[in-house]
This record gives sequence, structure tokens and C-alpha cells, in this order.
Amino acid sequence: MPRRENAPVPRPRLLILTCCLFLASPAAAETFFDNIGPDNGSGLAGNMVGSMRFVPESPLASDLAAVDNFTLNTTADLEAVEFVLAGSYFYSGPESIEAYEVNIYSDLSAASESLIGDVHSSMAAPQIIESWTGEGLLIRLEIDATLAAGGYFLSVIMSNPYPDNGWVGVATSTLGDDSAWAASPGGNYVFAPLISTSDNLAYRLTGASIPEPASAMLVGVAGLLGLRRRRRR
Repeated sequence: MPRRENAPVPRPRLLILTCCLFLASPAAAETFFDNIGPDNGSGLAGNMVGSMRFVPESPLASDLAAVDNFTLNTTADLEAVEFVLAGSYFYSGPESIEAYEVNIYSDLSAASESLIGDVHSSMAAPQIIESWTGEGLLIRLEIDATLAAGGYFLSVIMSNPYPDNGWVGVATSTLGDDSAWAASPGGNYVFAPLISTSDNLAYRLTGASIPEPASAMLVGVAGLLGLRRRRRR
């Protein structure tokens, strides 16, 4: 017997379709933490923390990283890190910087043992954000990482010719929880391998939250129950 065009969808199938549609809906872009603020640079504090690998390697200096902390309240796909690039001591611009490296650490001990992130480490091509009018340059680095909810630590490290292009690092910010760190596992600085500061670092992290399967199912069930109540009235 042919099915009528307007025949109702059986309830079990309707439940499955509702949940699948929810799971398949695209996630909106989100900012997970932002110590940068407005594009006019009004959130900056006017200083910097060095974050560079010395090119070429030098026996007189150790690579160092500007580290800040962030928290994810849910599992997330991370898409990009943005930061404000600053420089000093004969720094002439970003043209001489050879590479940009994003590192994510599970804790401060990991950052003090190795500048390579134990959770994530990747190289990325820099994209200068033209709308920025504050001091320094606002740089976007695309990444591809999925992290569970929890607390993490972040650094962006530049491979920089020294002393030809001076020192480079991440600008400080008035935004944040007033905690950041300088890390140098190599150990030939006074603060090595780690020192805390009351600064914030001008980092921003964006991506998309991933809903937990149980949450998605509950939303689907709630939608189905609401539909049944409307039909009974």
C-alpha cells in the first residue's frame, strides 16, 4: 500500500532525526579567552615578555617562552591563536622572523621542562590582522587541535635572528587574571627555568565548542516531548 504524502513520521524515527539534526548543526565560532581586547590597543599594558628561539643557536642565551593560562569549560576544536607581537633592542619588524610556533602545555611543570608543548605543538604561517591600530602587530596563527575541558597553558614562540632583529615577544595586557610566566628550560637566566609575573599576555584563543553526546540527546528528547505536548492541546 503506497504511503500517503502527509503521513506522520513514526515517533522513534522522529526522535532519531531530531537528535541527528542537532548533532549535525554547525557550531558557531567562539572566543575561549581574550587578553587582547579592542583593536585600538586600549587593552595593552605597554610592556612585553620575550618569547623566542635564537637564530642561530647561541651558547650565551637560551630559548624562552611567554606563557599564559586559559581554561576550557567544554571540549573544543581550537582554530586559531592570536597575539600582539612586540619587539625591542634593534627590533626592526616581523619580516626577519623565520617561524612561529604555537605550544599548549598541560601544566607549568611541562613548560619548565620543555618549550615544546606536551598537549599540542605546531608551526603556523602568520596572518597580520589589518584592523589592528594599537602598538605592535596583531598576528593570527591557525591551529588544529581538539582539547577536553580543563586548564591549560599557552605560548607562541618566534624563531628570530639575534642580534640582527633584536628581541621579540608577546605584549603585556591589562586584561586577564594577572598571572603569566616566563619559561626557559635551558637555564642560563636568573629566572630559569620559570618565573611568575603579575602581567597578562596579549593572547586570544578561538574555536568551536563540541557538545557532549549526552547533552545532545537530552536536547533532542526535550524537543520531542515539547512537540507531543503541543499536539495533545
